Amino acid sequence: MGVRMVARPEVIPTQVEEPAVVGRRTPAVNGLAIVTGCARYTTDFYWPGMLVGQLLYTAYPHARIVRIDAARARQVPGVHAVITHAEVPGENSYMLYDTDQPLLIADVVRYQGDAIAAVAAESEEAAAEALAAIEVEYEELPGLFDVMEAVRPDAQQIWPRRSNVYHHLTVQRGDVAAGFAAAEIIIENTYQTQCMEQAFLEPEGAVASKESDGTIVVHAGCQAPHRDRRQIARSLALPETKVRVIVPYVGGAFGGKDETHVQIHAALLAQATGRPIRMIRTREESIRTHVKRHAVTIRHRLGATKQGVITAMEVAGYGDGGPYANMTRQVMEVFTIHASGPYYVPNARIDAYSVLTNNPIAGAMRGFGMPQAHFATERQMDELARKIGLDPMEVRLRNAIETGKKMATGVTTLDAAGMRNSLKEVAEMSGWRKRQRVERRPAPHLRRGWGLACMMQGYLLGPKVADNAFAILEMNEDGSVMLRTGVVDYGQGSHTVLAQIAAEALGLELTSVRVIGPDTDKTLESGSACASRVTFICGHAVLRAAKPIHDQLLQTAAELTNLPRNELSIRLGIVHRNGTPLELTARQLAAAARARSRPLSSLGYYSAEYPPKIFDERVFDNPCAYYTFGANVAQVLVDIETGQVTVEKLFLAQDAGRILNPDGALGQAEGGVSMGFGYSIMEELIIEKGRTRNNSLESYLIPTVQDVPEIHAKYCESVDRYGPYGSRALSEGSVVPTAAAIANAVRDAVGVSMVRIPLTAERVLAAMNEQGGKA
Repeated sequence: MGVRMVARPEVIPTQVEEPAVVGRRTPAVNGLAIVTGCARYTTDFYWPGMLVGQLLYTAYPHARIVRIDAARARQVPGVHAVITHAEVPGENSYMLYDTDQPLLIADVVRYQGDAIAAVAAESEEAAAEALAAIEVEYEELPGLFDVMEAVRPDAQQIWPRRSNVYHHLTVQRGDVAAGFAAAEIIIENTYQTQCMEQAFLEPEGAVASKESDGTIVVHAGCQAPHRDRRQIARSLALPETKVRVIVPYVGGAFGGKDETHVQIHAALLAQATGRPIRMIRTREESIRTHVKRHAVTIRHRLGATKQGVITAMEVAGYGDGGPYANMTRQVMEVFTIHASGPYYVPNARIDAYSVLTNNPIAGAMRGFGMPQAHFATERQMDELARKIGLDPMEVRLRNAIETGKKMATGVTTLDAAGMRNSLKEVAEMSGWRKRQRVERRPAPHLRRGWGLACMMQGYLLGPKVADNAFAILEMNEDGSVMLRTGVVDYGQGSHTVLAQIAAEALGLELTSVRVIGPDTDKTLESGSACASRVTFICGHAVLRAAKPIHDQLLQTAAELTNLPRNELSIRLGIVHRNGTPLELTARQLAAAARARSRPLSSLGYYSAEYPPKIFDERVFDNPCAYYTFGANVAQVLVDIETGQVTVEKLFLAQDAGRILNPDGALGQAEGGVSMGFGYSIMEELIIEKGRTRNNSLESYLIPTVQDVPEIHAKYCESVDRYGPYGSRALSEGSVVPTAAAIANAVRDAVGVSMVRIPLTAERVLAAMNEQGGKA
């Protein structure tokens, strides 16, 4: 599957002690276009004769379709096509990992976002009139909306002859029974995390057109264009060579655009009409239809000695995936990998249940199962510290995973020094040891508290999943370089980092590199922009593409100077001899190399490599090998009269190897902590019997600049042995520990144990009334 076990994964072909480009502050390569309004997003594409595409969604979360009659809709003036399941020429399926989610429903609708028909018309008004004219007769069915009810043996089935628990993963290490028998303290709780909306600024959309040779061209903001091409081709019954996907600027994704959304529907309408189709979801449609962060119910049992040393852990997570598989199995696998937290747990059993319901479909969102797992485990660690009267930081230090130790999944840690380093750093940043000197009761109705939470973030797709990328570099005669990559930059800064890596490896200034982004006709597949894999996987592909070009330049330099090649290097576009600059530039080298007919273009390919003997497949066959660690401290004020939680300060320390782009990294940290703050305090999709009640940004609350507290973030830099130029993943880890840190701070402030997020005033007040807390 493209996975290699090697004695030592190749790190970088051009080692440098002091990089000239990576690690330096630099603006985003596409920043100017974005801030000046020159960047073109999906909604900015128009062609003559363009039609409006719209979808008809189900009237019920669960119902049998008795009859569909689109005859009247096809007669509406201005309507050019009405497509139902019967008119789909190929596979009537999104076909991501499983084929259970239809593009257009034929028989049974299973959630509020199911589409029944697609319409193409001259105007939005005509399209809306056509949708209203489609006659659909339903037989409403009882729905299943509670994940714990869905797992009962006698529960109704979402699908005939298919269990509601469509996947159950068990990971077990050591002797769990003996571990609990040796425990002097047992902490047992059930935690609940909520369904959460990605709330990206740009709703999903696609513009599709049909060329004269029958090729379908789709412009769409997405995370995996080559995978989208495969899915579009299958549904349209076309070879992939007849489908082209171009990714313009993308207005955010956070995982919510990792699956196809309206690209296939728009392509179907373009194929049927021969006219360009513009299909853009409204915000209400977006919230109604696309995948969400999984709501997870977590049963957690923790055993430890009176000294606070963990002896055993049992965790069972029930992920509500809605009615279709999508990525629930994958999310719950990542939940399993992280359920034991960044701790040494000698005896563990972790069960992950992927559960089907009639609730909104769930899938990828930043953190991908990690925030849910860490919320439960970090709350448990705090309850353990409170039970034995130990400082919460000390109990974590006593159990911190160390390099060479086995995790609960059986994987041997390659480098866990960042766990302790980040804990010590966040303690210093936040004044953790001095917190008791700060006023805990600034007013009669206010209580101040501090909370700590740690995290580990595994990255890449795992040893059992193909994880690879291509990169193409072309050096021009004037010394400038074109970098072609199929990976999407949707705001996370990946194109900037890849350009930095290319410039460093070739010895050029960053301004010499231009990035050509995803276009399935012009760039090769680089996989999805997910799993914090881009810098590692695509970065290595860029390095491999750079090496032969760099070699040709050095050989040319040696010939031009009559100096030994091993004494020459290129730095910021200037040739150096043993560190001393010469009067010879990379531009001159490029021209001379061209004159000598030397190739200055190269294809780089990298497939994930893993050190041998670090996995124990008897425990789990697809854990993460590479990890980053971090810690979060929250300072809060709780109003004991209303239950209102005000987060005053948030501190994050994270180990992320060498930072390649300091400004971009800081943005990731602050953005992740802000998202974790929203997850903890206010964000929740209100689902009632399968229907979303807060389906706008007026009613779905997300943090604004006025809500977000002071954020102090710092990266504990080191040099990783495996990442490009010593880097590690950093994009998702910052969102992971925040909710637990805030909940632990509320516990410290008012003495109540919060087991459900978000921490709304109503829930905090109810907990104080039930548990007698108020400190």
